[in-house]
Amino acid sequence: MPRRPSGQENALNPFYLEFPATADRLIEVRRALRSWLAAIPVGQTLADDVILAAGEACTNAVEHAHHCDGGPVEIDASLTDGHILVVVTDHGSWRPSASPADAARGRGLTIMRAVSSEFDVETSESGTVVTMLIACG
Repeated sequence: MPRRPSGQENALNPFYLEFPATADRLIEVRRALRSWLAAIPVGQTLADDVILAAGEACTNAVEHAHHCDGGPVEIDASLTDGHILVVVTDHGSWRPSASPADAARGRGLTIMRAVSSEFDVETSESGTVVTMLIACG
C-alpha cells in the first residue's frame, strides 16, 4: 500500500493514504485515519463522525467508481481553522452497484452531508473528488 507520511508522528501534519480499491482495504483506511485523529486529539464523537463519513466516501470509490478493481483511491485529511477537511479522490468512472437494491444501502451521501459543515462532490472523466469539511466544535 503506497503511502506518504500520514501525520501520525505529528498531529499538525496532514493525513494521506493511497490504497487499492478493494473492499478488504477499507478497514485499514479506517484504522489509519483513527490513529491520525487520536494524535490530534479530537473527541470520540467527532472522530467517529469523521471515520464514518470518510469510510462512506472510500466505500463508494471502491464499489461504484472502481467496482473493486484495485485502482487507486486517495484520502487526505487535515486540521484547518476549527474543522477537519477530508478529501477522497478516485480515478474510476461511476457505475451503479451490481448487487440488487437493498433498503439498508444507499445512504452514504446522506451520511456524509449530515456530518459535514460543507460537502461537495465533483465528477469528471478522470474520476470523482468528494470534499467534506467537518466542524470540530
